[in-house]
Amino acid sequence: MASDLLSAEALRRMVIQSEITQLGAEYSIAVDDHDIEFVLDCFTADGSFERAGAVHAGRDTLRGFYVAMMDRYRFTRHVPETLVIRDLDDTEALTLTTGSAELLYGDTLMRAAYRYFDVCRLDDGRWRYARRKLDFLYVVPAEAMSASMVDRNRIRWPDAPPAPADFPESLRTWETYR
Repeated sequence: MASDLLSAEALRRMVIQSEITQLGAEYSIAVDDHDIEFVLDCFTADGSFERAGAVHAGRDTLRGFYVAMMDRYRFTRHVPETLVIRDLDDTEALTLTTGSAELLYGDTLMRAAYRYFDVCRLDDGRWRYARRKLDFLYVVPAEAMSASMVDRNRIRWPDAPPAPADFPESLRTWETYR
């Protein structure tokens, strides 16, 4: 009996992980395709997106944020790579997704590596983002990747001064592993 419960719990967790992985893949494709309605449907009605301390919450605000982002790039290619569920109950999951992207910003091809820290919520029978926070390991012009990796200033948009990357240097473990 105990092994049946363990098996049922393991199966439930695998199904949820698969559903949230699919959410991330569909979200990435919708962003790349400029499918704004699908992108918005990936969020709960009060869902939010955060980057560099700026929080955009609610579908109307998210629409404006994503339309501006989609206008900024000639094309994007987002590739979610791993999904880790950090905490899970029947209706909410705390997750970490790693990924990479190519972004054509004006005439500059940018390369990025990122992490999303998400609160996913079961909403109307489907997993959606209640909160999505984006951090960058780097976002740099493709032709300057090697030169851009020499210090923490790995956020290098063409029209802004270099800025510090969000991680790994900020992680508690970065200096304490010794």
